[in-house]
Amino acid sequence: MRLYDICRGANIECPEHLRGAEIEGITSDSRKVKRNYLFFCLSGTRNDGHHYIESAIAKGACAVVIENEKYVCEKSLSVESTRASLARAMNVFCGEPTKKLKFIGITGTNGKTSVSVMIKNIFDTSKNTCEIIGTLNCSSFSEKTDDSTKNFTTPDPEELYPMLQRISDAGIEWVVMEASSHALKLHKLEPIEFEIGIFTNLTEDHLDFHSDMEDYFKSKLLLFDKCRLGIINVDSEYGKKIFYLAKCKVKACSFSGSADYIANDINYFGERGTKYTLKTKSESLNVFCRVPASFSVMNSMQAIAAALELRIDKNDIERSFESFCGVPGRLEKAELPEGWGFAVFIDYAHTPDALEQLIKAARGFKKEDARIILVFGCGGDREKEKRAKMGRIAAELADITVVTNDNPRSEDPDKIIDDILSGIDKSKEYAVIPNRKNAIGYAMAIAREGDVVLLAGKGHENYEINARGRFHFDEREIIRAIVDKTKRRNEL
Repeated sequence: MRLYDICRGANIECPEHLRGAEIEGITSDSRKVKRNYLFFCLSGTRNDGHHYIESAIAKGACAVVIENEKYVCEKSLSVESTRASLARAMNVFCGEPTKKLKFIGITGTNGKTSVSVMIKNIFDTSKNTCEIIGTLNCSSFSEKTDDSTKNFTTPDPEELYPMLQRISDAGIEWVVMEASSHALKLHKLEPIEFEIGIFTNLTEDHLDFHSDMEDYFKSKLLLFDKCRLGIINVDSEYGKKIFYLAKCKVKACSFSGSADYIANDINYFGERGTKYTLKTKSESLNVFCRVPASFSVMNSMQAIAAALELRIDKNDIERSFESFCGVPGRLEKAELPEGWGFAVFIDYAHTPDALEQLIKAARGFKKEDARIILVFGCGGDREKEKRAKMGRIAAELADITVVTNDNPRSEDPDKIIDDILSGIDKSKEYAVIPNRKNAIGYAMAIAREGDVVLLAGKGHENYEINARGRFHFDEREIIRAIVDKTKRRNEL
């Protein structure tokens, strides 16, 4: 594709002497530059792509896109934001799939994955073609053979737009996308216009990237500059702010009060799920969601609201939840032999609010005299401020807390655990077992009849990251191995 055509579609001014250049690839990684590539210089916290211009040109780049005028040269194209321009250019280079697809974007701290999977289930039931791009990496259209894209809720432009092209080529009409605050602030979604944007909630997270909660909130708010309609959880204080600040038309979801979508007559059936009536101004739906806890009511309500706004038949919506069995790694009940005596749940909770909601949900369905045994840790190279808060929440709400590792990355695992312990009430029952596999084994060994064991933090992840690298680690496999070992021991 000619450089001129890319620039015209991406709103980049192209110098006369470069217009005829044929572009064979686009990248922001100087190590991947090949002959006739277009190189984008991204400015980051650790590296500045402008420093690699000479290297890129030496490898064959026919043009470089800059945002720092200090680096103007014969092969440079100047833009206001190289990140925004990269997303637009990748979209053009891939045949502008954003003009062929329809998008639903979901943003918020917690619940994005659950809402996206619920929406896809509704679309599948109603025979509407749909694909997910998000934390679970549900898309089968990634060109990568490894699981490296799972590190990002929203892929980088060089992965995202080719993926969208393949989705469009496959004849799929809808894309349900988790829109992270990183992706919004870094302009990864620049050329995408969303039919519907959904705001779930906002609690403390990612403050290692955002300067404060206000910056985090403003990044989330950006989604609603790019939507036709916003569906907002107004039971969240930040949701109320978005409801009044959003530039698009908005609809409110709430458990009570005046709202466009209201959940009434809520009945909790323990770990079997929740039944409620979703009321609008003109109709009502009977919903049975098999995921327990109050947060699943809001998640399902927002998914249903999106479907109703798109005129999907309410019978299809109700039928979709009859077959919906939950989301991997979100209050997922582990398979244990019948009569095992206690339950084990795997959940992705890795923020103070998510951990609190998880334990409260378990308290809502456990038997009266049963205990909650919580296994959790905190990730390394991430915001340290939440560690003591999570320790405090764990000690206050769980009966027994087992503090362990959870992706320590380059940090000293013992230091992370010390940070967690600084928030734990030492009068409460707790244990420290750094090896997460052993911690799970300990929790299951001390569990009694009726107890609920919660494994928090890993959720859908099947890996562990420490200073030595990334290793396979699947809690489901570990649970099965513990069960098999226990059964063999009991048979002796």
